[in-house]
Amino acid sequence: MTVSLIGSPRRTSEEARLDKNRRIKESIKATKAKRKTQTCSTFDLKIVGNKLSSTQREALVRVFLEAKWLWNECIASGDPFSYKPRKNVLVKTKDDTMDEREYRVLGSQMKQSLVKTIRSNIKTLATLKKQGRKTGTVGFTSEVKSLGLPQPETTYRIRGQKARIQNIPGWVRVRGVGQLEGWEQAKAVLTSEADGWHLHVTCYMDKEEHRKRREAKRLAPVKNTIIGLDMGVKTAITCSDGTEYDVMVEETDRLKREQRKLNRKKKGSNNRQRNRMRIRRAYTKQQNRLNDAANKTAAELLRNETIFMQDEQVKAWHRRYGRKIQHSILGRVKNRLTRHAGQVVVLSKWEPTTQLCPVCGTKTRIPLERRIYKCADCGYTAPRDVKAAQTMVWLGQSKYSDKIPLERGEYKPVENTSESYVDNLRMFSMRSAKQETVTASASR
Repeated sequence: MTVSLIGSPRRTSEEARLDKNRRIKESIKATKAKRKTQTCSTFDLKIVGNKLSSTQREALVRVFLEAKWLWNECIASGDPFSYKPRKNVLVKTKDDTMDEREYRVLGSQMKQSLVKTIRSNIKTLATLKKQGRKTGTVGFTSEVKSLGLPQPETTYRIRGQKARIQNIPGWVRVRGVGQLEGWEQAKAVLTSEADGWHLHVTCYMDKEEHRKRREAKRLAPVKNTIIGLDMGVKTAITCSDGTEYDVMVEETDRLKREQRKLNRKKKGSNNRQRNRMRIRRAYTKQQNRLNDAANKTAAELLRNETIFMQDEQVKAWHRRYGRKIQHSILGRVKNRLTRHAGQVVVLSKWEPTTQLCPVCGTKTRIPLERRIYKCADCGYTAPRDVKAAQTMVWLGQSKYSDKIPLERGEYKPVENTSESYVDNLRMFSMRSAKQETVTASASR
């Protein structure tokens, strides 16, 4: 006697599983095709800490604690690629005993995202090791600072000025939701930072729509001028008209005291953890001040019609000059200016802007400590940084004329650039001489 399996519960559940996998595969394929026509951007939403209830605050602290437990158990399993999260976890206590605890806040998709991160880190290190680089291993951690929320409207959702996160009770108030207007929300990352908790949302928008929005927001330059920017160590930014921008935000005395205290704290103690958080908050404030100064400087420079700058290797300067570059706004301003390709023209790093004489064309090597340029052939003399910035205008207008914008979308070469360059240098030298004469007479 033959028993037919058609219509049986086992066959029906198997067909349902295969149909679900097929629909997921088709959805992923369609999403990948759509992403090719979209531009991506990530927005930072700050969770308002003083609006959190005690239950919400405890849940946010607990979710990152449970994430640490999961990370360490996955590493301790010996095979992260076959590890599957369980409902309970074994945690090593201070007495070197193992205690079984339950996941109460960490959701299933958060667990999957964390395990996927561990596997991705292992694959990355293996690839670097094959390339001959010296690498370490993915080991145990004392703190997990980020958790993935891969599915919008399931692991997180945003309504008005509030957001809901999986397994976090109630709605939490967030700042910065206005940035998401017109964007399609995708995955998000919940992070624990020195100043509280943040929600970093990845969004997508059609490339053509994004271009139109940028064009509509772009303001016309206020100053109808063309300037060059010379970046250096002694003075961060020197313009071709003699303007200087040199902002330094060094470590505060309070931060230095907290760092000295850290060496006297016992490892693993609560006092050491609180001290580390105070240090992290101090560094966050320092970075915020640098970002604010860089944004204001870049906005002031972008008021000019055209900007010429050289592709300076700021990262190499940091290795050589250390904190002098680390505490300045040099790299931040360069990064912000290079985003405006239609307005900022970047010259090659090999252009001899400092060595080239504008009068006779001779190249003269000048040591870094000498701040006045003097041509070895004709004796021409000018301030080193200002002369280099004006040389960028001259070289940029002659060699990079196809990149100089006149009207929106129009480019045209500039004529008689060498004569205008020499005239600018002569006018600046006369203005500097007059200022020195006025200063000397006033001192008398």
